[in-house]
Amino acid sequence: MALKDVLNKFKTISSIDLAVLVDSDGMQIENYNRGNLDVDEISGVASTGLQISEALGGATERGETRQAVLEYAGGTIILEPVTGDVMLVVVSSDPRSIGKIRYLSKRYKSDLVGALNGQ
Repeated sequence: MALKDVLNKFKTISSIDLAVLVDSDGMQIENYNRGNLDVDEISGVASTGLQISEALGGATERGETRQAVLEYAGGTIILEPVTGDVMLVVVSSDPRSIGKIRYLSKRYKSDLVGALNGQ
């Protein structure tokens, strides 16, 4: 399955504005974008956000980040490492959709890894 096809599965949640795969340098690999969001800017900032999460996990002896959930007045952003060099960033306009997003990200993680590896 192609990366775009896997990311398009996030369309099932109407509040998701963006699902993007980002490399460790903050460059987007592939995305599903419903809104008018600046994918390049978000990708760069998200890369730094995951680095901060990793540093906090190390400083508090909690281990590697499995998923970072950021809640804002206008929605939610989820950062999830997919491989050692790639993360999934999901931007939603509805903070109540956290559970659904977490479910989808776990459900399709192996599909994302397979698509990244060309399988």
